[in-house]
Amino acid sequence: MIELTYGCNLRCVHCYNPTHQAKDELGTAQIKALIDQLVEAGGLDLAFTGGEIFTRRDLFEILAYAAAKGCLITLLTNATLITPRRADRIQALHPQCVEISIYGVTQATYERVTRIPGSFTRFMTGVRLLRERAVPLLIKMPVMTLNQHEVQPAKRLVEGWGIKFIYSTEIFPRVDGSIEPLQYRLAPHEVVHIDESILGPRRWRAGGGVRKGETCQAHEGLFTCKCGKSSLAVTPYGRMNLCVSLPTPQYDLRSGTVADGWKTLVDFVDQANTAPGEAYECPDCPVQSHCRQGPMNAWLERRRLEPCLAYFKELATLEKQVSEAVNRTDQGTREEHGGGS
Repeated sequence: MIELTYGCNLRCVHCYNPTHQAKDELGTAQIKALIDQLVEAGGLDLAFTGGEIFTRRDLFEILAYAAAKGCLITLLTNATLITPRRADRIQALHPQCVEISIYGVTQATYERVTRIPGSFTRFMTGVRLLRERAVPLLIKMPVMTLNQHEVQPAKRLVEGWGIKFIYSTEIFPRVDGSIEPLQYRLAPHEVVHIDESILGPRRWRAGGGVRKGETCQAHEGLFTCKCGKSSLAVTPYGRMNLCVSLPTPQYDLRSGTVADGWKTLVDFVDQANTAPGEAYECPDCPVQSHCRQGPMNAWLERRRLEPCLAYFKELATLEKQVSEAVNRTDQGTREEHGGGS
């Protein structure tokens, strides 16, 4: 994941972007050199994100370079800066996917989140232009207090376009440590309600809590995700991290190499998994199989990887209760109909 810029044309209330301004970021030649090193190291699946990537004037030069290297390209954008010409150029790149954020299905809700008048119309135009060119799309909704009432309408709208829709109730602190975005995070009971309304009881059947791969879960070691195993992130300033949501260990690629930085990441994850701190209580927690907390949550809130956060424990407890209730109902139904699995 390469964060090309923190510059952005929107000012979303929940964003973990610390600045929204493009300053002292990697230049075109530096990013091309970074791509060279990533390819040499075997990293061919490149996702470009921001900020908003289309605020960079050299974006298509960078993307064309990555494509020429044989990379699979994913773009993350808010789609509000897509023009017909840009849509044509995206189509010509044959990206693996363009991932677009949706913040609401009405102008009022969408722009309460983005805080930019006119952004909803530009979003709808951008999506339309890409759809007309059959660019592969994924539309994602960050669900928060301001837009939770429009999750179902958003799902219907997006799937009506023939596009896959996913949502997330994860709201993170900003990477500079500010917890301001958390004021827009749903309460645990609201998260459970959203999941029930979208996914139905199947989410909790057969002992299933959070679906595997859905989040970076703190089970069976701190890191069960791809961090330090097959994925990495680079900031606009050339800092190599485990993830865009986990801005550590801040290896400086301006003075070092991807190969050395990767070793730093691998060693960091191995050390965290083999020798977590004394605060690591997940293995003995009665609700750990339902817990969504990952290392990034604790790191962003506490600047430590392992502490148990009350919010996630409450959410896991509620999910466990729902799971048990659903399974009891299923068991009763089977017994009523003569048993059998």
